[in-house]
Amino acid sequence: MSCVSPLALGTYNDWYAVGIWMSEQEDLEPRRDAASLHLLNLEVDNQVEESYFRILDNDKHVRYISIGIGIYNTEDLCFEPILLSILPPFPPGPWNVGYIAKDDRGKPYFASTETKELPGISSTWHSVRVDYLTLHLGKSYRSHIFEASSPDFSSTVIIKFARFAWEVRFYAAETEAYSWLEGHDIAPKFLGHLTEEGRVIGMILEKVEGRHATIDDLESCEAVVRRLHGLGIVHGDLNKHNFLVDDGGNVALIDFESAKKSTDKEAMEKETEGIKEQLLTKAFRGGIATGSSDEHY
Repeated sequence: MSCVSPLALGTYNDWYAVGIWMSEQEDLEPRRDAASLHLLNLEVDNQVEESYFRILDNDKHVRYISIGIGIYNTEDLCFEPILLSILPPFPPGPWNVGYIAKDDRGKPYFASTETKELPGISSTWHSVRVDYLTLHLGKSYRSHIFEASSPDFSSTVIIKFARFAWEVRFYAAETEAYSWLEGHDIAPKFLGHLTEEGRVIGMILEKVEGRHATIDDLESCEAVVRRLHGLGIVHGDLNKHNFLVDDGGNVALIDFESAKKSTDKEAMEKETEGIKEQLLTKAFRGGIATGSSDEHY
């Protein structure tokens, strides 16, 4: 089970509900410093594996916290105001990785904290780097894709990033793929690398206003894919949600995590021939639930 916090931290109604919930618990005291914490990302498992959290502390320290199996109820882990109220006090210092277990009395505590060199994307090629904490995040499309604004850019951009260490390899592959596409008008412009405390965790992309392709766009979709193949690149994950069509009918490709350099003409032809089926399917594969027919980027 994976969940995303449904509410932002700090609204009166949220904290009123938390106060009632805490008053009903015999052995728990509310966190006094919870207001200094902000939940950025989470990956919660239903009591089968550890759960993982990316938390901003005092607007300057990003902490990666693992919580052992059975320490808290799954529902509480998924509800940001309660989660931040019941975590044990954060140890002082510059640590970035912590593990929460139960002590001999059965109470949660930080069993370990350490300052760890976390993995980052090494295949960097663009001159621009922007720190995650300098951005103002806007609309969320997925837990790792956001609209964002920054003094470094004159308009809204899109950021895609690895929330946790095991996701870095996907964005490393996509970052490299964008270097192959630079200057070819096949994909949104790559505007820079997204960093966190010096390491590269993702990318900053041009926001392209558009809609997903339909069968009426088949010819244009096939044309942009053939241009991609002309560069010796196979996309590897074509579906209708990975084609964006602007008001002028121009098509851009997105999502290059599976892209590979290739000379396999048969694989390229098969990928092109599969576009029609992908545009006709009603499946949601690759889609982003936004509540709107307008998409991005």
